[in-house]
Amino acid sequence: MKIFLISLWLLAGLLWAEAQGMVASTDSVVTAFPEKFFIQFYAQYNYAAFSGESTDNKDLKTNLPVHIGFGGGYGPFSWTSMLSMSFGADEDLPITKAANLQFNYFSDRIFGDAEIGVNDGFYKRERFEEKDKAEAYQLMIIKGSLSINYIWNKDHSLRAVYNMDRRQWKSNGSFILGIGAYYHGIESKDSALSFYSEMQSFVHAGPSAGYSYNWIWDNGMFGNLLIVGTTSVGKNVTRNEWMQFYQIFPKGVLGYHSHTWSINFPLILSLLWIHENDGKVGDFFLEASAGFTITKRF
Repeated sequence: MKIFLISLWLLAGLLWAEAQGMVASTDSVVTAFPEKFFIQFYAQYNYAAFSGESTDNKDLKTNLPVHIGFGGGYGPFSWTSMLSMSFGADEDLPITKAANLQFNYFSDRIFGDAEIGVNDGFYKRERFEEKDKAEAYQLMIIKGSLSINYIWNKDHSLRAVYNMDRRQWKSNGSFILGIGAYYHGIESKDSALSFYSEMQSFVHAGPSAGYSYNWIWDNGMFGNLLIVGTTSVGKNVTRNEWMQFYQIFPKGVLGYHSHTWSINFPLILSLLWIHENDGKVGDFFLEASAGFTITKRF
């Protein structure tokens, strides 16, 4: 871990040194890097929890802290493949199996993504005879999403801070409007979660709205805070019942641009509230990740 941190600081120092020759643009608030093709390396620490009426309000958590993966893109298109790794997992707890595949699109005013992911294996901690005891649950959650969003301010670039193939030169903010379609499949082979003993498939769609602000510094540093929420309507396909779904997607990032290298440190949250009309089910699914992304442009 010490070697990893030292290497990361050395990389940041090299990026800072390289950026000293960069000349700020006065022609446009947002400019493009000349390189079109880029590759990326990801490392993320992950957390997921499921709770609600079906679990008697007890948090079920995953034990798969680290995802690593590679991505790349050309122009506005990018892709990400995250691989499950046991590094950092607590050997005394049940191991979670997980995978994630994501495709992103960034233009100057529109951004969207398509994502498929799965978390298989949750646990909860119990106090038993003055000792902590981990109880495994055979719970699997599958998710899929497709969304597209519009940036109201043409001089505000999320592409510059997340995709990192643009550079924004001045701080500003923008309202975000969008629409999305989502799928969540939840199944448990554990008798303690009887509602999900059969795979419950939730399909829902609806509009989204939010606000984003970019902080820009002359030395190549940048930061962003983005909060988007959505209220969607859909069905529990398994039970043929209409439902409401509420989601919020806060994001934050700090990063740095040089000539052909960029690095950012994103923190991403996602909270889903599954709410049945009859009030029998009110469950929450929380996901969080924090890590870094290194981008090399060619």
